[in-house]
Order: sequence, then structure tokens, then C-alpha cells
Amino acid sequence: MQQMSLMIAESLHEEDQYQEDSSMNIQAVTLPLSENSQDIDDAVGALFKQMSRYPLLSQKEEVELARLIQELVIFEQLPEKLANDLGRMPTKGEVAAAAGLTEAQLSHRLHKCRAAKRRMISSNLRLVVSIAKRYLNRGVPFLDLIQEGALGLNRATEKFDPEKGYKFSTYAYWWIRQGITRTIANQGRTIRLPVHVVEQINKLKRVYRDLRRKLNRIPSDAEIAQALEISHQQLRNLQQIRRKTLSLNHRLGTDENSELLDFLEDNENSTPEAQMNDMMMRQDILEVLNHVLSDREQDVITLRYGLLTGEPHTLDEVSRMVNLSRERVRQIQAKAMRKLRRPQVAERLKEWLNRF
Repeated sequence: MQQMSLMIAESLHEEDQYQEDSSMNIQAVTLPLSENSQDIDDAVGALFKQMSRYPLLSQKEEVELARLIQELVIFEQLPEKLANDLGRMPTKGEVAAAAGLTEAQLSHRLHKCRAAKRRMISSNLRLVVSIAKRYLNRGVPFLDLIQEGALGLNRATEKFDPEKGYKFSTYAYWWIRQGITRTIANQGRTIRLPVHVVEQINKLKRVYRDLRRKLNRIPSDAEIAQALEISHQQLRNLQQIRRKTLSLNHRLGTDENSELLDFLEDNENSTPEAQMNDMMMRQDILEVLNHVLSDREQDVITLRYGLLTGEPHTLDEVSRMVNLSRERVRQIQAKAMRKLRRPQVAERLKEWLNRF
């Protein structure tokens, strides 16, 4: 079996001059290029064993490290900024002076900040592996998923604002997931599709498998469309996109007013910051729901609109989860939404309710 060694730490710190700090000297882990389930499980186990050497951080530690990383980002931007101002590359002394430090002080500070970044990354690498494993068998090797996830984690350390009050792992999840899903969208097929389209295709696959298992036969297009709560035309569009060979002039959208060619460049995907704002809004909504709705109504609304996971569920999916009929779930949803639209409640949920 072909194999390849992965050095996550080195790929993230190619120019790091402070090699004596051992917090990121992760030993090579042999990862299989095949997608054999047992091989992957063994590799994941080996990775987790190595990463267990790096303890999880407390929130206080995360804040302290994040502040040092913010300082590092500022220091690392100084040379380029000075070069633009001076019309040449600045000397070390000029960079230090711009930072209000001596050369020795700047060197010491950089050492401390880079060590903080390595510690933040090494303590969260297990999150990369956990997320990458969820995206196996999507046309991208496991090794590539982990590498892209690690780059997303690296970016998250640079963008994280510790003053906003949420945990770093919650914030990093979005950057890691974005790196992985964009790699799948870009490499997993010859034509680049928006990430949200790839997610729709993955949902189609899940529904197809669930129906086939439930019905003990191949489900009809009508049954699949009903389970997905989309029209037959929308289902046909998804099925065509799913094929590896695609026509660039294939018509997409509810009104078929767009061509696949229009999606070759996708620069409009929501950023992790926007996704993070959505998550914080969902938390606020859950607090309101807890005061207004019964437990069963909370369960239905939370599942139906994906308030915990960000992934909405169809009425059929919710009915199976709560062990009620589809019609009963619809009735509970309707009753709950009426409660939420009462003036005194709706004002607090205005932004969310406007979406439905």
C-alpha cells in the first residue's frame, strides 16, 4: 500500500527561526493514500495518540495566547508596511524602531508570540482530524483534507478576536471546515461548484441512502424530492450537477435563469466571521425559545431550522427524530411559530423571523 508522511507543524512554520521551541515538533505520522476504512481508523488513532501530548487549553490560556498572536500579526505586517513607505526593504533596526522596541526586545517578543501560536495550533490539531474524518470518500485524499484543515486552523489563530467571548475551538471550526469543504469543491470534481451546492448534493446522497434503507428498494424521484422538500425540477438539476461530466451551459436555479458556467468562480461564499455571527444569533434565539416554547416545541423548531448545528431538517427527518408523524410535527411547528410571532417575542427575533 502506498503511504505518505505528514508533518503538519513544519508545513505551517516553514520559515520559523525558533526551532528550539518543541511545542510544534510533531513526529511524522504515516497516513494511507487509500480510503480503506481500517487504514484510516488506524491513522486517525495514531494522530490522536500523538496529539494527546498537547493538552487542551483553558479559556484563560486561549485568551492569553490569542493576544500574543494578535501582537505577532502586527509585528509580521510591519516590514511590508515600512517597505511601501520607504520604497525598499527595511532593516531590522527600522522594524524594531517602528514597533517601539530595540532589536533585542523585538527578537524576544517575536519568539514569545510565535511560541504562543505554535501552542495554540498544536492544542487544536485534534479538531482538524475530527472534522477531516467527516469528509472522507468525497473525491479528495485524507492527507489533503488534513493539510487544508491545518491551514484553516493556522488562519483561524490569526483572525481570532479573544475579546468577543467565545471559545477558540468554536471559531476555528468554521475556518477548518471552510478549508476542507472548499478543497472538496475545487478538487473533488473538474468544475468548481459553490460550497452550498456541494452541501446540497451531499444531502441528496444522505436522503437517497436513508430512503433506500427504509423502503428496501430504490426510491423514486418523487419520493426523493418530497423528502428533500424540493421540486422535481430542482431534484433533476442536482442529479445532473452530481455527475462528474457536466455541460457548462446546463441551466440551474428555480427559474433556470443561470448556467453552470456562472459558478466557475465563487467568491461570494460566506466568511467564517459571518458564519460565527449566525451561530451567535442562534444562541440568542435558543434563549428566547427556552422562555416561550414547550420542550417539544423547542425540539421541533431547533431541529427544523438547524439552530444547534446550522443544518435544517425536513419535516420527514424531524418526524423520525422525535418519533411523531409528519403531520403532527407540522402542527407543532405551526403552533410554535405563532407563539414566536407575538409582538413582544417577535421584536427580539426580528432578524431571524424575517428569513421565513
